Amino acid sequence: MAAYLQMLECLFEFDEETRLGFTGGLSVTGTKGSSTNSKRYPLLLDEPTEVDLLSFDAVASTVVDAVLDPRLDPIALGLSGSWGSGKTSVLRLIGRQLRPADGSESTRIVIETDPWRYDPQLGIKESLIGEILAAIEAALPEDGLGEKSKSLLKRLVKRVDWTKAMKLAATSAITVTLPSVQSVLDLVKPKSEVEGEEQPEPITDMVQFRAEFEKLLESEGLASIKNVVVLVDDLDRCLPETVVETLETIRLFLSVPKMSFVIAADEERVAEAIATRFSDDGEIGEESPARLYLHKIVQTSVPVPALSDFDTEAYLVLLQIRSFVPDDVEYNGIVTEVAKARRAAATLESVKSLQRDDFVEQRNNAARIRPIVHEKTRGNPRRIKRFLNDLSVRLSIASKRGISLDEAMIAKLMVLEQYFPDDFQTLTDWLRQRTLRTNLKALEAFAGTPQATDGTDDTAGDTSKPAADDQLDGEILGESPVEGKMTSGAKVTKLTQPVPTEANPQFSEGLVRWARLSPALAKKDIAPYLVFAASFKSVFLESDALPESIRDMATQLLSRSPGEARRVSDDMLRQLEQSNATRLVSYIGGVVVDEPARQAQGIIAMLRISRVQAGAVDSVVNALKRIKPSELKVSALTTLQPTDASEILNQFEAMVSASGKAELVGAFGAVKEGI
Repeated sequence: MAAYLQMLECLFEFDEETRLGFTGGLSVTGTKGSSTNSKRYPLLLDEPTEVDLLSFDAVASTVVDAVLDPRLDPIALGLSGSWGSGKTSVLRLIGRQLRPADGSESTRIVIETDPWRYDPQLGIKESLIGEILAAIEAALPEDGLGEKSKSLLKRLVKRVDWTKAMKLAATSAITVTLPSVQSVLDLVKPKSEVEGEEQPEPITDMVQFRAEFEKLLESEGLASIKNVVVLVDDLDRCLPETVVETLETIRLFLSVPKMSFVIAADEERVAEAIATRFSDDGEIGEESPARLYLHKIVQTSVPVPALSDFDTEAYLVLLQIRSFVPDDVEYNGIVTEVAKARRAAATLESVKSLQRDDFVEQRNNAARIRPIVHEKTRGNPRRIKRFLNDLSVRLSIASKRGISLDEAMIAKLMVLEQYFPDDFQTLTDWLRQRTLRTNLKALEAFAGTPQATDGTDDTAGDTSKPAADDQLDGEILGESPVEGKMTSGAKVTKLTQPVPTEANPQFSEGLVRWARLSPALAKKDIAPYLVFAASFKSVFLESDALPESIRDMATQLLSRSPGEARRVSDDMLRQLEQSNATRLVSYIGGVVVDEPARQAQGIIAMLRISRVQAGAVDSVVNALKRIKPSELKVSALTTLQPTDASEILNQFEAMVSASGKAELVGAFGAVKEGI
């Protein structure tokens, strides 16, 4: 037998792990290519994109048109959308459209601000006004035309500085030992630079400050400036006090001609923040007091739309192919072509630049998972990007751990894990109970999952005829309409598996929806990934179907280490009660079916048990019948002996014959001849 295996090794170039398994009496199926897989799975930055992947330019243009309409001066517009919907990206597009593209001198000042980053100690109102005044100062001309404007600006800046000083002094007086608040104010109060000039007071009189600010914008130095546009971001992330102060500042101090505000925020969150400051006990008409307050300041809101089905699929594809197209010009060309297809209500298949061969996997992945990802993320770009990042992390770690599932399979499993956690728990329970592949097969039959016809094309939709392997497996497993005969003449016992019906479904709606996604998984070894994914959630996968002492035996017998397996001696197996020996075989048989990578260890262990426990032979035969002949490996025959029970030999012979694999036929022939 050893000589024959050496010949097979030369013919089929078994990997090192498998070779060691043969010589040591155990076989570990290698994951070809996985240990040296250098493929990278890049993460996507959770930052606003500079490239408009979602045609948000239409939303940005609508806002720009309103901002530039002289009939709406001054104006405060809302840009409303949930967190992650793309508001910041739209704000950047607005800023880009408002600034001259040719680098010429602009007739408007565009200010991008983020109250979330303001220092509360320096004051929210003071920080916003100070930021705007600083931008205006930078736009003033250097020649004499701007001198009057600079004088007006300096007076306003002093007002702001004085107010900041008061806040800082008050805070210091409370937290640090100081003589008195008044003495600190005397130290920081700005002195008049010109004798007899009136010293400006802090920002307390909003009417007077607004009048001075309006005079500044109308001054000669700013005559060429038509608009000052302030783009306010992340207001919905701020504390309620910051939200209210920012809105009050816009309304009470800065709402003068030439001023425009675009406030990007989730309107619901802003209204909730306002409600904490003002009473919101009931609704007035159709609106609550908080919403009435908000709408008094923000005249109207432009919604950022959630992604459509097309948008979601396009976004998934464009994000995935970015690392394949390092050239910015080429990538922007693809984005532009997708945008044209969107406007023409065409499909992604019509986008010629996406039909490259190296994009096939990304296109197929997006098409498969799009329906559920779109629904569960509610078309939210950030959530979609987060899903892809989570997928990249799993793919990277899985490849480094030698898990040989392809990207499409892991993506499908990730959909279940992320969006159907209870059903993912069901899947891991099946693995723990050693019924994973049996239940998956029944689930996919019930769901009508598209099955592969050649082992690779999982998107094939014709399931009317079973594949040849399925027909052979059905005969061996006793799933054919009539009893079959093995080549040795031994009769096959029919094994039936109840298949759910429409009248009596055994699976949740979520599981059925998920199962309908391609690729089909019942024929794949997904157990390593489930074990890996369950470890992230601290899910315990050990079966509770065995007593702990028997479970320990099973763990040792299924170990990759031949030495560890031999720790379970024949005497220990012989001393097992008949019922426990049968349970042990049944459990190992389930492991072999659910985890094909452990097939050799499992079959070797079951053969050992059958040699010392005659009553376990039938259980071993039944366990072997659950293995698809097409999945039987040469390594499983390494310890088979011609003196083993005839029922077991007959079952092996039938499986070998049905597999049609020359190497299996040769190996079994060597066993019969006692080589």
